[in-house]
Amino acid sequence: MAWFRLIAAGAVALVTLSWLAISGGYTLYLNRASYRGACAAELSRTLGLPSDIGGIVPHSLRAREFRDVVVWLPERRDRALTCRRAIVQSTATAADPDAYEIQVLGGECEVSTRTWLRSDYRGVLESGLRPGFSRGGPRRVHFEDMDVAFVRNGYRARLSGAAGSVSFVDAQHGTAAVACREFNGWACREPVKLTARFSPTRDGIRIDHAELIVPDLPLSAAELRRLTGVDAHSGRFQGRMQYEESEGGQTLVLAGRCAELDLRELTAGWTAVAWRGRCPQIELEELRIENGAPARLRFRGMLQEVSLGDVLAAFGLSGTSGVASLSVREADISRSGVALLAAAGECRDVDLRALTAALGRGEMSGTLRATIDELRVVDNRLQSLTAALVVAEAGDTPNWVEGRLLQELVRRTLQVELPFALPERIEYARLGVRFEVRDEVLRVFGTHGEENGTILTVRLHGQDVPLIFQPRRPFDLRPGLDLLRQRAVEHLAQTRPTVDTSEPRAPADSTP
Repeated sequence: MAWFRLIAAGAVALVTLSWLAISGGYTLYLNRASYRGACAAELSRTLGLPSDIGGIVPHSLRAREFRDVVVWLPERRDRALTCRRAIVQSTATAADPDAYEIQVLGGECEVSTRTWLRSDYRGVLESGLRPGFSRGGPRRVHFEDMDVAFVRNGYRARLSGAAGSVSFVDAQHGTAAVACREFNGWACREPVKLTARFSPTRDGIRIDHAELIVPDLPLSAAELRRLTGVDAHSGRFQGRMQYEESEGGQTLVLAGRCAELDLRELTAGWTAVAWRGRCPQIELEELRIENGAPARLRFRGMLQEVSLGDVLAAFGLSGTSGVASLSVREADISRSGVALLAAAGECRDVDLRALTAALGRGEMSGTLRATIDELRVVDNRLQSLTAALVVAEAGDTPNWVEGRLLQELVRRTLQVELPFALPERIEYARLGVRFEVRDEVLRVFGTHGEENGTILTVRLHGQDVPLIFQPRRPFDLRPGLDLLRQRAVEHLAQTRPTVDTSEPRAPADSTP
């Protein structure tokens, strides 16, 4: 929004030159220095910002050209905008004898935290746009070949060759349209586009609606490293941003699509270990921010070939093998929690010996595959889950499990205490379990044996012996999930961000 405000404000700031250009008189024009000084003084008075004019050239009795116009920030801290040429021309008709338009050709501005205070953004916007709603203001402002740069904490976004117009439909409504084909030096096949509607209020100018559309661009063009610390070079992005102001405050909505992202680049520096893996596509359907606080997130996408060891390193489970994939078919999250989540995924080639050794509860061998065929959460409640954990059958080397680990797993997962002591190590032939949850009631099933009712089959004296069977009764998950929901609500209330409305101070070295 900042660069739109500067383009609009800078272009329309020149409207106050019109009456001087059209009705100033040829005699006054002959005294060029006096005329320039009068125009610059009137522009400064109207805008409330220091202004300079380099030269004035007559085109006709109905048009004048102003050259090398500079509008300064308060106290001349730095330039708000420069304009090489501005042509003011009368378009008077019998129905509208005071009508005129402005054409701005060439110019630039830099929106920088080095010199701009928060009040400057709003002040320059209102100073530039308000004359358009006043009697005797312009009907339209055209501009071409404008360069706008946004600089913040070392990050720089530059839009080159911007062109567009600002139109004042009537005393209560204005519109703007801006487009450019170069972003941070990258030539876009499709233009970056901005459209906006704005209106006057008692206290200033209100942006009723603005929409910024970004075409398909390499993610590297965004230079995220300087802005977020993410050093992303691969992948592409396209999307849009909508911004609105109303009596209730400000609303920002982001939507877009990222493709072919490298997870190592995105997670480096943010996680204990950069995650190896790919993100073929993520579609952000809506990220709504109201008055500076996230209000809603809707998205879908997938992750592929993610290193499980990289993910679990944050929990101290280093050295774990396996890869994971996750597909989020639909997600809708708000301040009230999870309105909808539909997902599926799998982990494969998980070395159980490395994983159980890291957990420290005993060890077992085998290669595990975990699958989630369906996960569905509706209104913060686990509506359904279908998942399975299956250990691949052993080859030449048999699988085994330590007795103490087996006893612990049975107690924790099945809530059953085995009535007998287990050997220090037990060879097992098959291990698998399926989970089904419907409306937060869990049922546990086996994966083999008679009627697929066996979970664990051990091998004793060369014979396969079923040891653990699926439980007959279901498990009610609601008490435990209710507790988790309550904790989540409390955590959200404590961590909800607040909007910082304080004014930043000007840098000590900001005066040119």
